Amino acid sequence: MDRTDEQLFQQIRDDDYFSYNQLFMRYYARLCAFVYEYLQDEAVAEDLIQDLFLKLWAERKRIEIRERVISYLYKASRNAALNHLRSEKNRQKAINTLPLTESQPEDEFTDFDEFVVQLQACIDELPDRSKQVFVMSRIDGFKLAEISEKLGISVKTIKNQIWKSMQYLRSCLKQKNVL
Repeated sequence: MDRTDEQLFQQIRDDDYFSYNQLFMRYYARLCAFVYEYLQDEAVAEDLIQDLFLKLWAERKRIEIRERVISYLYKASRNAALNHLRSEKNRQKAINTLPLTESQPEDEFTDFDEFVVQLQACIDELPDRSKQVFVMSRIDGFKLAEISEKLGISVKTIKNQIWKSMQYLRSCLKQKNVL
């Protein structure tokens, strides 16, 4: 006997992991396809839907669904996609405002070699995983998908680590009076 979504959700609220798994299997692929239409990025779509289901399980006792469960899932998926797009737009804006060392005339630095030494020192201060991702992306020239495959982490995580690394490096270089 197939249970309705509402019955599944009620059982999820009662800590029934089997019902949670059934709901996940019922809608995961559809929700990924739905979010993909917004993002045009399969890996990010999958990450967002996985996060949605993880949040559903973690907050199962607090979530109040006053509509059909499928309506709730689609609205939450759409909101996650729109939030991601907004966040990505802001992240790109921040990255674009960072000065690129290649675009700076060398004479702006009293000693270009000193700049490189200070930059390397700042890179060395990054946490190990962030440093590895940053070096693979910005120095070794790997694409995000290649890094994801090699390290076994999502593209979303890689983007976040690169963004945070860029923010840290900018701050570190300013503190060293190199920027």
